[in-house]
Amino acid sequence: MSKKNEFGALDLISVYDEKKENPDKIPISEIISNPNQPRVFGKDNVDDLLDSIERLGLIEPIVVRKDLDGYVLVAGERRLNAATKLGWSEIPAIVTDANPDVCYEMALAENEKRKSLNPWEVGRAIDYLRKEKNKTADEVGKILGYTPRYIKQLNAIARIEQDVVNEFIQKGNEPSIKNLERLLKMQSGEEQPKYKYVPKNNRIVIDLKRIPEQARVDFMEELQNLKIKYGI
Repeated sequence: MSKKNEFGALDLISVYDEKKENPDKIPISEIISNPNQPRVFGKDNVDDLLDSIERLGLIEPIVVRKDLDGYVLVAGERRLNAATKLGWSEIPAIVTDANPDVCYEMALAENEKRKSLNPWEVGRAIDYLRKEKNKTADEVGKILGYTPRYIKQLNAIARIEQDVVNEFIQKGNEPSIKNLERLLKMQSGEEQPKYKYVPKNNRIVIDLKRIPEQARVDFMEELQNLKIKYGI
């Protein structure tokens, strides 16, 4: 995997470090979600944040952009959802005057810096920036501190449909880039299962005790692939 360890030079969120000590208090009722937020999965699952926010308050303020109808969320969707769930009427926020395109890059940069997006979500965001905002792979790479090879990998797995990724995760699979690349190959037919598919209404019993250990490991891995592909 060709991913840099350090965050890129264009960590746009860092520009607002000096404002974190004295953020504004924004009425939650005036904040609207951004439909183009990079995060897709898990944004409503905030149980892990509730206890710490209730005891300690919001250590890291959210970031919003002023809009005609109020404020548009830039970064901190889970923090906002947690505060809403706790019944807060206001929330500490940094108000940016950056344009919507830069705000999207900020949201992506902040989420990725926190490692809170899975590779498919990052790939989807990269695809959006390249197709809708005409960013080059090099420009996106500089925003995130990624090499061209890693950008290409992420862009590729973004081709997987969202419902397929959701089902993959719901079945307990780790959405790592390796697993998602394998899922993409299976969908496109590039990677074919070695074993014949058995319909759900049939049942077979296989005694694995006499199979060599490595063959047994290979078999179980392939069986898992079949389960993913056919929804077994």
